[in-house]
Amino acid sequence: MSVPYGRLRPLRYRDDIPALLPLLRETFLVDDAPHVRLGLQRFHEAVGHAPPGSTTERQVLRGRVPFFGWVWEHAGQPLGLVALTPLSTRPRRYVLANIMVHPRHRGRGIGRALVQQALRYVAARGGEAWLEVYADNHPAVGLYTSLGFRPCWRGTEWRWRPADAPRPAPVPHLQVRPARSRDWPHILHWLYAVYPRWMLWRWPPQPLDRALHPGWPGRLWRWWHQVDPGDLWVVERQGQSRGLWAWWPEPDEAQTMFYLFAAADLTPDELQAGMQRLQRHNFHMWSFDPQSGRMVAFRPLFYLTLPPGRHAAPLQQLGWNPAQEVLWMRHGGCPHEALAR
Repeated sequence: MSVPYGRLRPLRYRDDIPALLPLLRETFLVDDAPHVRLGLQRFHEAVGHAPPGSTTERQVLRGRVPFFGWVWEHAGQPLGLVALTPLSTRPRRYVLANIMVHPRHRGRGIGRALVQQALRYVAARGGEAWLEVYADNHPAVGLYTSLGFRPCWRGTEWRWRPADAPRPAPVPHLQVRPARSRDWPHILHWLYAVYPRWMLWRWPPQPLDRALHPGWPGRLWRWWHQVDPGDLWVVERQGQSRGLWAWWPEPDEAQTMFYLFAAADLTPDELQAGMQRLQRHNFHMWSFDPQSGRMVAFRPLFYLTLPPGRHAAPLQQLGWNPAQEVLWMRHGGCPHEALAR
């Protein structure tokens, strides 16, 4: 359906984000999720550093603003947004995000016009367009499919908060130790079983098949790129490594990426042994509470994304909660290795 009013124009971050923040909160801040709240707080903080005028891709790559994009404007008010985040990959990839339209103006073609504009921009630069969407958001999935996006990877997003989880009992017959170089062939096999090679750019730090190497190649890569994993450890049964556990600290985030690359037949006691090491850490983060005007401490959420069904039963036994299923969609179809269904 063609929109009957308004116009499409480039995002002016400094001017538009303060006006769009209430709509961003209404659209994405579900159950007061701390990671979304802090993300919106960073959007607001970036307003002070944003250059005047239309926001550009170069400003994003230089770290001035978190994204650029387009808005739909009517009577001087932005009614919709599509954001683009460029990734420093080859080929150049762009992630479409924060796609939203004011509730009173939905169903009139505004969202379609915004996404089409973003696709024209990506196509003119020979890039790839990707987006993430909840699998049960059927209107959005239908819109993206009609515009040429295809689902390339499906995952279950798990969440775990240390304060809420039961403490696992000791498992004496299993060894928990730091990961070593000799574990790497097994780890790499498990990693590719969870995340296809052509999707490794999605999970930080990129690429995982270099960043997580426990030997000197990984240490050299992490030193060069100035990143530091929180911890890398394996569980061993009768001399055989059964899986890699890793977490990646994000000091300014309310969420921490957690990785589990393990044998498909990982047993509950093996998962339990691996979780013991994670629960020894005392995780606290701080956030500004606008109501009290003070910094308050809270426990971060750990996020783990796995293919549906993988390790589901033992994860739930140890306090992990399946939040939702997500789809990663690529415009024009999936890479040739992908199984789109």
